[in-house]
Amino acid sequence: MVDYPRFIVDCVLGHIAKKLRIMGFDTEFGLDAGDDFLIDKSMNEQKLLVTRDVGLYLKLSKSGRNGLLLHNDYEVENLVFILKSCDIKHIDPVPNVNTRCTICNGTLTKIDKTMATSLIPEKIYKHISTVYKCSKYSKIYWDGTHVENINMLLDNINNLLGQ
Repeated sequence: MVDYPRFIVDCVLGHIAKKLRIMGFDTEFGLDAGDDFLIDKSMNEQKLLVTRDVGLYLKLSKSGRNGLLLHNDYEVENLVFILKSCDIKHIDPVPNVNTRCTICNGTLTKIDKTMATSLIPEKIYKHISTVYKCSKYSKIYWDGTHVENINMLLDNINNLLGQ
């Protein structure tokens, strides 16, 4: 991914922030902060502010900064809207080289699964080959049915992006 957008997602859109991180976007989330702080942070760090808060969006627009106002509760529609607004036409299956930690936004590094033996349930350990570790908090991720489900979601999103 080259020059992908970076996001600040307001505190009520956690499900959107996690999906953007899984897709590989640097996405800041969890800031229970005032509007001015979020606007300043998005400007200073050149991150696109994504919100459902009309008041915040209007303040952002008046400041001359671009942002995205999500209009509904439908996750897939919102993700497609965000991606189309950023002129993104396709998302690679996950995990991809840019997939980030869903908890802290850290980068993930592929590790030998023997380095995480004690952190993975035994019944799962036998059936996996790929393990990733978060660069910030050492959270461990592995390929499982959740990855298949995310990739089915991404297939749907990619189909909608192509329309």
